[in-house]
Amino acid sequence: MLIFFLMAVTAVLLIVHPATAQDDRKYNEDQFAGYGRKSPPGLFRNVNDATIGDTILLRATELFIDDYLVESLQGTRRKLNQPIKHEQNPVLVKTAPWEEDIPSYGTVHYDDESKQFRMWYQGWKKTDGTSAGLLYYATSRDGIHWDKPALDKQTGSNIVTHPPIQGFQCPGIFRDDTEPDPRRRYKMLFSCNPDGTAATWMTSAAFSPDGIEWTAAEQTPLIPFSDTQICPFWDARSQRYVAFLRFGPPNTRLISRTESEDFLHWAPKITILRRTAMDSVQQTQFYQMAPLPYGHVYLGVVGAYHDESLKPIPADKPWTDRQDVQLAFSRDGVVWKRVGGAGAMKHAELNQERDWSDSTREAVFLPYGKRDQDWDWGYITPYYTPEPIIIDDRIYFFYAGSNAKHWWTWTGDPPKLDPDAKSPIMGVGLATLRRDGFVSLNAGPEGGTMTTRPFYFLGDTLEVNADASRGSISVEALDVDGNPIRDFDRAASRSLTTDNVRHALAWKGHKDLVPLQGRPIRLRFHLNNARLFALTPRTRNHHWVRAYD
Repeated sequence: MLIFFLMAVTAVLLIVHPATAQDDRKYNEDQFAGYGRKSPPGLFRNVNDATIGDTILLRATELFIDDYLVESLQGTRRKLNQPIKHEQNPVLVKTAPWEEDIPSYGTVHYDDESKQFRMWYQGWKKTDGTSAGLLYYATSRDGIHWDKPALDKQTGSNIVTHPPIQGFQCPGIFRDDTEPDPRRRYKMLFSCNPDGTAATWMTSAAFSPDGIEWTAAEQTPLIPFSDTQICPFWDARSQRYVAFLRFGPPNTRLISRTESEDFLHWAPKITILRRTAMDSVQQTQFYQMAPLPYGHVYLGVVGAYHDESLKPIPADKPWTDRQDVQLAFSRDGVVWKRVGGAGAMKHAELNQERDWSDSTREAVFLPYGKRDQDWDWGYITPYYTPEPIIIDDRIYFFYAGSNAKHWWTWTGDPPKLDPDAKSPIMGVGLATLRRDGFVSLNAGPEGGTMTTRPFYFLGDTLEVNADASRGSISVEALDVDGNPIRDFDRAASRSLTTDNVRHALAWKGHKDLVPLQGRPIRLRFHLNNARLFALTPRTRNHHWVRAYD
């Protein structure tokens, strides 16, 4: 009977008190007036096109790489942050005679259940007339100390049984948890030339139940050839398999994209990253891009190769024949923006005629090391992690590096080697970045603000990833017209003064933010000597309430 009574009461209320946009922006404390208990503020807010309009729905962690949520910055600027290289780098190097010319391209997975890292890394097998790869396997508990299990019991080697096709190379591997056939749990795209000639270079697919024993697809030619690593993954948002690979044929150092519904029939490539005016400073080209689906957006870790040359490195162009890592950003996985020192840049901006020297230096996400000093001074290339590896709120990035530039064997400009060394140091490095830490909004001691576009959220908490340990951050909530919301103004804000990836915004007199949920608001952050990385809606409390009398 109680349920029917409540339904009747609700119907009467809807008839007697028709909702208006103005009413919806007020607390609904008196919605049940005359029927006993009052409803708690905000719990029964009306949400429709009249009350919400075209404001942004904040559903997940929002990074500040672009202006999607940011309306204005005053005294605050974006900054591209660099991962910190591990002090024990390189974390993996050649230790066995069968590891030929390692490491080249690689893929790293992390299993949350087993707490284990798995790495597949490629070497180059010496053959006559063409190049061919070998695929090796390693595991780790911490990403720093690696074991190379004996996959071949007779030889003790850690060589993976990859498809026995001539020219095998450039593999990208991921675990497909949507695949109903356990024999195809792991999927790979790789390059090959089955008859050993240039005429048959192609991109093909393979499948495995465990990532160790691989079987090639029955149909070998699937995608035009890519002579750098192909990076495939299942994109849950588009419900498609997506792969990023080299442009061509003929192969050119540009980044392309293709997609498939079944991993066998692939769309024609589209080019998503090509050279712009900014790249003319160092004659930058793009070797590969390792995609990183991150929440509801996409990052791309790009191998940026500079000024191809067979001559020694000139003093006035220290980037010559060297490679660092840059960053790209997308909200749909198709249209991409380069990320510079001040965040995402549109294509038209990148092609403006101006002095790009400073911008080029600021666009480096992961730099190569110091020449003739660091093991990775010559080049670094990203390893592919199909899903973000985040442990203790640090994002793990792996990369291959060397203390030799790209064409060192041809130029008479070799790296400085140990007396007994016959080749450069080559290894896998590890670098880490704080969660959500790609781009921050920074303000100095003089202070600055960031004001969001109008948005609404569901939940009782707004969480920010911020470092205010050297200063403070206070926040005011505004209505769509920019007026402070009563009791949520700056004076009532509980300032942040520490470094935390999960600060909960709070205002005096409120245990949570239920009065703000389901309504259009803006936030204005006041930063003093602080950095802001991300904003996330959360529900932290139980909101069960008793039935009304």
